[in-house]
Amino acid sequence: MDVLARAAELLSGGETFCLATVVEGAEPGRKALVHRNGSLEGGLGSPDLDAALRPLADDALRHRKRRLVEMSPDVRVFLDVLSPESRLVICGAGHIALPLSRFALELGFAVTVLDDRPEFAEPSRFPGCEVIAEEFAQALHALPLGTSTYVVVVTRGHEHDAECLAEILPRETAYVGMIGSRRRGQFVLQELGRLGIPRDRLDRVFTPIGVPVGAESPAEIALSIAAELVAVRRRGASTARALRGQEAQP
Repeated sequence: MDVLARAAELLSGGETFCLATVVEGAEPGRKALVHRNGSLEGGLGSPDLDAALRPLADDALRHRKRRLVEMSPDVRVFLDVLSPESRLVICGAGHIALPLSRFALELGFAVTVLDDRPEFAEPSRFPGCEVIAEEFAQALHALPLGTSTYVVVVTRGHEHDAECLAEILPRETAYVGMIGSRRRGQFVLQELGRLGIPRDRLDRVFTPIGVPVGAESPAEIALSIAAELVAVRRRGASTARALRGQEAQP
C-alpha cells in the first residue's frame, strides 16, 4: 500500500487521522495510518509495535498534537495528526456573524455563512466567504460536514437553532456551538432530546457559546467564539471545555 497516496485520499475525503513514521530503528521511513476509531492501515513492522501504536496515536488525535515517541529502546516514531482544511459554518448572518467571519478568515478557516434571509445572506457583507441564502435545514443538509468542520449556530430564534442542530448533530463534526443564555440552550437541547437525538450528541454542543470573557458587544462575543474555535482545533474539545468555567454568555 502506498501510505502517502492513501493519506492524500483520506484528506480529500475529509478525514482526520494520525500518520506514524519510524524515524529510528530497523526500518526507518516505514509508515502507518491510524484512524480515529483505532483501525490501522500499513504497519510499523511488527504486531507488538502496531499494538503499542494505537493508544499513542489515539492520544495524539484527541489532543491534536504531533509528537516523537519511543516505542522501544531502539525504535522511535514520529506521530503527526493530519486533517483537511478547517471549515467554519456560521448559521445566521446577523450582527455576530460579521466580525466572527472576519476573525475566522484571519485564523485560517474557510468560512461558509448561511441564512434564510437573502438581504442578510448577501455576499458583499462577507468578503472571502461562501454565502448561502436558503432555508437552514435545506442548506445544512447539502453541506459536506465532517471532522474538520466547525459549526456556530447564531440564528435569530430558538426555533431556527433547533432546526440547525437537528441537521448537524447526527453527523460527525469537530465542534458545534450555539449562542444564547444557558436557559435558552437547555430549552433547545431538551426539545431535540424529545425528538430522539441521543444524549451523547446533545452533550457535545458548546452552549452558552464562547470562552467566558464577559463579552457584551457583537465583536467581543465573536472574539470569545473565535478563541473557543482555536482551543478546540489546537487542544481538543475537552481542554476547550475546561476553559469555560461556569459563567454563562450574555
